[in-house]
Amino acid sequence: MKISKKSIFYTIYIVAITGIFLYFLFPSDTLKIYLAYRLSQGNPDVTINIDRVSPVIPPGISLYNVGIKHQNKELVDLEKLKLMPGILSLFSDKTTLNFKGYVNAGTISGRAELDDRSGAQEVKGDGRISGIQVEGIPALQRLPADNIAGVLNGDFTFANVGSDRSLAGKLTLSKSKIELKKAVFNVKSLEFRDIDADLILENDTLTIKQTKARGNQLDADLTGTIALAGQTGKHAMNLSVSVTPHHLLLAKIEKNIPMDFLRNIKAGEAAISFKIDGTLDKPNFSLN
Repeated sequence: MKISKKSIFYTIYIVAITGIFLYFLFPSDTLKIYLAYRLSQGNPDVTINIDRVSPVIPPGISLYNVGIKHQNKELVDLEKLKLMPGILSLFSDKTTLNFKGYVNAGTISGRAELDDRSGAQEVKGDGRISGIQVEGIPALQRLPADNIAGVLNGDFTFANVGSDRSLAGKLTLSKSKIELKKAVFNVKSLEFRDIDADLILENDTLTIKQTKARGNQLDADLTGTIALAGQTGKHAMNLSVSVTPHHLLLAKIEKNIPMDFLRNIKAGEAAISFKIDGTLDKPNFSLN
């Protein structure tokens, strides 16, 4: 069967006209409300604000200026978030969704799986963080520091099953500088080549399985928990820290640490170990 040029032209014309009508009649306002609810998973503590929504090719949608808040405190603002469903999964019991968000010169990308078969939606997935400049990200700037800068990379997994929520990640913050709110051993700012963190967030508790920071001033290791329930500044901390200062830093802090610790450090026998408890607003430091 021979297909005429006229038939090809009319087919292209109809597809183009249909695409134009779908674009301009796209229900942006309705989708913004629906997507904000689905992205927050109905959690009353989480608020999602979306400036606008538009369709994209390959089939999907782009969300612009996506703001995420927890208990009315800003967590992060994404310049754009692209959502693209797996076409074949639309005909199965589980829907897969590829996502890519753009934030602070970097990206958050990955894949989610949505399962509604149990009656309560289950969401599981994994992703990758690449090249995000953390300076200016609201959630990080509320930590016990005046400012945190660096480039964030890493992998993460997440799950939301009923009322149980979990997020796990292995992250690396490179070329970082941390300006502390409260000087520790007369030190107000620290610079690190790399900070490697292994973290788990389960419901309202952040568990720091291991964090290793390596820099020219010092090396540090940190473990512990932070309870994230209640008001942001009142989150309780229970952290254990081990610090090995290098020579330049040691010369600066030696008048501020006990003599026994100083002798051991100079002999290469021990690091400085201390606890951090209290809250994010009012941390307490105590030597072991």
